[in-house]
Amino acid sequence: MRKTLALLFLAVLIIGCGPKMAKQETLDALAEARAALEAAQARLADLEAEKEMLETQRAELDHMMTELQEEIDMLQTKIDTRCMK
Repeated sequence: MRKTLALLFLAVLIIGCGPKMAKQETLDALAEARAALEAAQARLADLEAEKEMLETQRAELDHMMTELQEEIDMLQTKIDTRCMK
């Protein structure tokens, strides 16, 4: 009786705590989530590269604006000195 009860308890324990198979719906949802994650990571990498490019372009344009402003100031000074004569 004890052996039977012990075997029954062991069988229930093994069956109840054993590995469980995931449902196909769960696996599909997981695969979809992984695909979405990979797509989001790729998009993030693209956007970071674009941001870097735009920041470089902005720095170049700022430098060009500074040079043009200096040229404007120089030309304005020439105009002012020639008109005062």
